[in-house]
Amino acid sequence: MSVHANRAAYVRSPWQFELREAPLPDPGPGQLLLEVAACAVCGTDFHVADRQAPDWQPFGHEVSGVVRRVGEGVTRFVPGDRVALDSSAPCGRCEVCLPPPQGRGRPELCRSVATYWGSPAMGYSERLLTPQECAVHVPDSVPLDVASLVEPLGVSLDLVQVAEVRHGDHVLVIGPGPLGLGAVALARRAGAERVLLAGRSHSAARLQAGLALGADGLIEVDRRPLAEPFAARRPDKILVTASPGVIPEALGLAAYGGIVAYIGVAWSPDAIVEIDADQLHFSKLSLRSSMASPGLHAASTARLLETLPELGERLISHRFALDDLPQAFATGRSAEAKPQVVKMVMVGEGAE
Repeated sequence: MSVHANRAAYVRSPWQFELREAPLPDPGPGQLLLEVAACAVCGTDFHVADRQAPDWQPFGHEVSGVVRRVGEGVTRFVPGDRVALDSSAPCGRCEVCLPPPQGRGRPELCRSVATYWGSPAMGYSERLLTPQECAVHVPDSVPLDVASLVEPLGVSLDLVQVAEVRHGDHVLVIGPGPLGLGAVALARRAGAERVLLAGRSHSAARLQAGLALGADGLIEVDRRPLAEPFAARRPDKILVTASPGVIPEALGLAAYGGIVAYIGVAWSPDAIVEIDADQLHFSKLSLRSSMASPGLHAASTARLLETLPELGERLISHRFALDDLPQAFATGRSAEAKPQVVKMVMVGEGAE
């Protein structure tokens, strides 16, 4: 069995990073050995670096790359294939995944997921091992750095689908991070008549990206009330990618029969919010959580990146090398640089 030289970034809270030698064996049954082309930075990575990594651990989960070796039983990929990864995928074999009459046919509820989490090397590395279930083919026209957006765009797609955005809807997206920006573009693609994006004025580059991706207008919530633009008609669907503390206000803004869907995570006591259950009842409101794990949308979002090239153009603002990861995270935290950051992507040697 071969051993493949590899370096991987490890993190420990608060804000400690180091590059380690993390050699990898040949892929086992059902596995792929991937040369990492790119790994996009997720907000979760900042939470991990800040306070969620009590001990050293590898990280990074928005990955694209090139297959270099395949393990026994791999049927969908060969060396040289360009792929993107979902961070987890349904196993396809359990009672939850299997279709009726053998099972429930609910792969989105699978608890026996295939994943590369817990491996000695994750996205911020030169190479990694992954189950083949997590991988999807990347169209030839999609650059591999852009293909790292497959996973987060799947999260945005899940949010839009959970909210049942339909033709003619008025939509409010709260939070102009990459997930919210993806939701703006996908809500527009789903037929929304009007899309507004809300965020703080210091997120200048992200707000402008929102306009470029289809938002009809912006609400800078530190400069005017969130409710101000809705005197004439309230939003039918509200998509929250901000802290859960926003949820009560979102429910108060929604139209009669409206849906509020959210993906924001607090990682703190701020996750506990009070809502008026009578208001939900008498206004026929729905509050829904979106959690795109296991991932189901990677194949769809890979194709979306082909048909909507502006997503990659508008979302990626900064690129950096693996060796520069500590400086990149410092940039993402910097009050001076943050207004210009939309999304950062680590680009490896396997990128085109």
